[in-house]
Amino acid sequence: MPHEHLRLESIEHHLRQFTQTPVYFAAGTLTKTSSCYEEERRLVQHAVASRQKEFYSGRQLARAALHRAGISPTCIPRGPLGNPIWPDSVVGSITHDHTLGAAVIGFDSELEGLGIDLIEDYRRVTEDLAAQVIHPNEKALLRSLYPDLSPVSVAFSIKESVVKATSVLIGRYMDLLEIRLESTSQGLTARMNEVSSPLPCLVLQTQIGLITSSFYPRKY
Repeated sequence: MPHEHLRLESIEHHLRQFTQTPVYFAAGTLTKTSSCYEEERRLVQHAVASRQKEFYSGRQLARAALHRAGISPTCIPRGPLGNPIWPDSVVGSITHDHTLGAAVIGFDSELEGLGIDLIEDYRRVTEDLAAQVIHPNEKALLRSLYPDLSPVSVAFSIKESVVKATSVLIGRYMDLLEIRLESTSQGLTARMNEVSSPLPCLVLQTQIGLITSSFYPRKY
């Protein structure tokens, strides 16, 4: 598989090659237990401790990605779909698994949507989820493209990235089976009825697990 077990510092480089635009990436452990922003604390004040840690750590990683882009730390509220509300001109995505999280940001001058997903151990996504995640033809396609990985895991992660890249644009979260994966001369893409153009998809096997990404380019 290309780019197998990428080191953390090289993931941003591959995301930039994929999107053909400057994007900024951060990843780390889920250890944050509070926020200096009252609005963020209020959003998860009634959540269990594990959910608070996921939320606070994700926001911290998002600010780390923003810092890499030269943007000052800021509160990152939550939108009506549960999506992060980014500073003006920024698009991006936050993801987490059991112990690790990641965030990526880009700019709306180039991208309308940008999604990312992380699965620390792809073997935890089991075959019993297949009926909710993957079409039969996609299973064969992904097995041929990524023979070392579980097709269900890859499909689940890619489609989560696509949902994050497009949900704000279409005003809802899609069911994963509404997303159809195809192989084209440009690589793996995702199609949806409510989005006019296919979205490019990226699969990376890295030192922190399986990372996928998808983006919707700015149309001029």
